[in-house]
Amino acid sequence: MTPVVPFVLASVLLVGAVAVADPFIPGDLVIYRVGDGQEALANTGGAVFVDEYTPSGTLVQSIALPTVVSGNNQPLIASETAVSEGLLNRSTDGRYILLTGYATTLPAGSSLSSSASADVPRTVGRVAYDGSVDTSTALTDFSDGNNPRSAASTDGINFWVGGADGGVRYTTLGSATSFQLSTDSKNIRAVEIFDGQLFMSSQKASIRVATVGTGLPTTAGQTITNLPGFPVTGNPNAFFFADLDDATPGVDTLYVADDTTGGGQIQKYALVGGSWVATGVVAADTVHGLTGVVTGRVVTLYTTTSGIDGTAGTLSSFVDNGGYDANISGQVVTVATALSNQTFRGVALAPEGPPAQTPTATATTPAVIAPTPTPTPTRTRAATSTPNLTPVPCVGDCDHNGKITVDELVTGVDIALSTAMLDQCPEFDCNHTQQVTVDCLVKAVNGALDGCTAQ
Repeated sequence: MTPVVPFVLASVLLVGAVAVADPFIPGDLVIYRVGDGQEALANTGGAVFVDEYTPSGTLVQSIALPTVVSGNNQPLIASETAVSEGLLNRSTDGRYILLTGYATTLPAGSSLSSSASADVPRTVGRVAYDGSVDTSTALTDFSDGNNPRSAASTDGINFWVGGADGGVRYTTLGSATSFQLSTDSKNIRAVEIFDGQLFMSSQKASIRVATVGTGLPTTAGQTITNLPGFPVTGNPNAFFFADLDDATPGVDTLYVADDTTGGGQIQKYALVGGSWVATGVVAADTVHGLTGVVTGRVVTLYTTTSGIDGTAGTLSSFVDNGGYDANISGQVVTVATALSNQTFRGVALAPEGPPAQTPTATATTPAVIAPTPTPTPTRTRAATSTPNLTPVPCVGDCDHNGKITVDELVTGVDIALSTAMLDQCPEFDCNHTQQVTVDCLVKAVNGALDGCTAQ
């Protein structure tokens, strides 16, 4: 037995205490949560979780972000008292959730936000529709000596990030450095992408909600321009654009989470004659995160609060029936509240997988075709994908060579811990459930020790 195999076996046993993530359910919400509920919240950091909720406020599952190095994945922890951190975005292709944090273990020796990014890199995390986690992007030049706050992406590969220092920056998955796009505004709250344009929010100088260059820039020298007509006061965090005017294509309605004006507001604006005009506010104390769903001309908004000191939190919903260039009205309804020693930050729509591929018959295709499993589940969690009944090699034999190596066993453990995707080695899915269980890992270890035999 090779010396490394006992270590892998120990890792397998460790997985028994770790919940393997389920795929997200389309239509659900995802919240950035800090704190495990056990220790009092502190600025020296806490564990980060991605919590999935139904729109009515029922907790579906919690996915823990790494707190130690695991393979290529770096830790992603957060300050438990910094209300500005933890904004969430869904990639524009719908497949990933993007978030930021700090690449260090718990507890930090001092305040996380004041640490140098060269010593404590800022992590960009990516959580896929199947629940797998990638935190391999740890930047040594992002938000140096201050808070990392948000990340946006088109495809889970290209990232735009913003924090309290260094301005809006561009990087790619797995990188250690980034490119500063502009020096116009260095203190950033949210970075978001709508209608093929990169936007950002700030609470400094004459910038509040603004465009960053044109389109999706990746080079330095970009100009940051406050939206025409948008006020240069206030405290915007997350924001949400919608297209509610049928006459002209493109976004024309804007909702903004302002966390201090009037104690906290959801603000609505309409693009009229090329200028953004205020169309009312709704009270929402200390609102921080914001996302929405558009159905016709009705917009359903979901918000999160973090409390004035960042140590509390709620998930709420709000429906605006007014449509384009009409006053916002209604009441924010709280549907979930953070537990003791936990805090909510940002909110986003749950990621969704690619549509199922429907097999088509050809002249040489047998009459009976096994259905392709759908990568995203239906609304009912109990519903499962159709099993793939095609025989596979022995469990864990990723390259089908009749042997199971230590590297393959490590891959299986990473998949079970959601730090690698199942498509890296589907042969670990011994029960055809689209996940790797402890039972499957034990079978793979036995195959490595006693010889590989087909299932």
